[in-house]
Amino acid sequence: MLGTGGAGIPTIGSVFPENGATDVSVLTTLRVKFSVELDHTSVPEAVSLRVGSREIRTKMILHDLKVLHLEPTDPLDFGTTYRVIVETSLRSRSGKPLSEQQSWDFTTEGTPPPSPAQDSLEANLEALAHDSMMGRGSGTGEEYLAATYLRDRFNAYGLNPPPGGHLQSFQALSRKTDSLLSSQNVLGVVPGSGDLADEWLVVGAHYDHIGLREQADGTMGINNGADDNGSGTVLMLEMARVFKAYVAAGGMPTPHRRSVLFAAFGAEEEGLLGSCHYAFQSPSVPISTTRAMLNFDMVGRLRDRVLLLRGFESSNEWANMVVNANSPGLILFDPLPCEYCSDFACFRDQGVPYLFFSTGGHQQYHSPADDVERINFTGLREVGEVGLRVVIRLAVMPEAPTPLWGGDQIGRPG
Repeated sequence: MLGTGGAGIPTIGSVFPENGATDVSVLTTLRVKFSVELDHTSVPEAVSLRVGSREIRTKMILHDLKVLHLEPTDPLDFGTTYRVIVETSLRSRSGKPLSEQQSWDFTTEGTPPPSPAQDSLEANLEALAHDSMMGRGSGTGEEYLAATYLRDRFNAYGLNPPPGGHLQSFQALSRKTDSLLSSQNVLGVVPGSGDLADEWLVVGAHYDHIGLREQADGTMGINNGADDNGSGTVLMLEMARVFKAYVAAGGMPTPHRRSVLFAAFGAEEEGLLGSCHYAFQSPSVPISTTRAMLNFDMVGRLRDRVLLLRGFESSNEWANMVVNANSPGLILFDPLPCEYCSDFACFRDQGVPYLFFSTGGHQQYHSPADDVERINFTGLREVGEVGLRVVIRLAVMPEAPTPLWGGDQIGRPG
């Protein structure tokens, strides 16, 4: 017997947030109360949370078959209007459908997430990938010149120095030549607030490249490394500028927010030396309180709108989060794993969940032809939009991504 609870045509009795509500918390759980008990199998396809035509991933929990809770899998965007839609495919337990589609809107607190500025990306890449930088070879004077440029940008953008200062000098053996080289990481901080201030996120990119190399004709060629990894460096730098300004302007009006360390790593081309020095020897903030690492390496050649993302195996939270953060509508593709292909590896080996953003390889890789004129700046900005929305979600979500492994399960690079 179905009983009277599931009989009749379903109607919506009340909703939270109400239609037209503003200043709704980005951490809110949506509630919909129905007049009759529902056929629970009809709910997932009938009910959705949307921004425009884009569906937001949620967890749906039906209490007593009448009260539906929609829990977004990660924080909503600030300052954004959302729509809840209930389709006529929703059925009561007796099988009767909703008579007509229902929908209502609400707007979250704060201001919309900002986007990277293309002119800023272009200006910084023109400086870092200029011939005067001589290819930013690991351990060279030109790499140091690039480091001071980045330090000055951090200062101009108002980022705080971490303990030990913006420049973190180190010496390490090249894993390619076994020679000792001197390099430096460049670090800047946007402090958090409230109960989450002592937890950290790292947003990183390596800024060195391969410098001068002899060409087939015997001449020395300058390898400017506009994509590898000038693109990731300037995107990290622009994300630091935009995120700092966003926080300072009150765009994220929440009392609890994680601190963010923006990092430009040196000597990556010689075997991830800068990031491994930071992660294993001299972390400016405790690795034990580092909740996630986002790594950007070769993100300047977006083609066919495909963004490569690695790291889903490091935490179950990533898949839903990157889909919800994908406001530009890029095609997200998880390629084959790479063990030690970029700076995320040193954090992964310490048990930190990571995401590795890239737009993939190309024929100009490690050649003098990897120059600024080949960079897709529109695509670079769109990659940054996704990255910024992930950082903002990570900053305010009450529980950080849960790592799926521990640091002792994976060995350091040999």
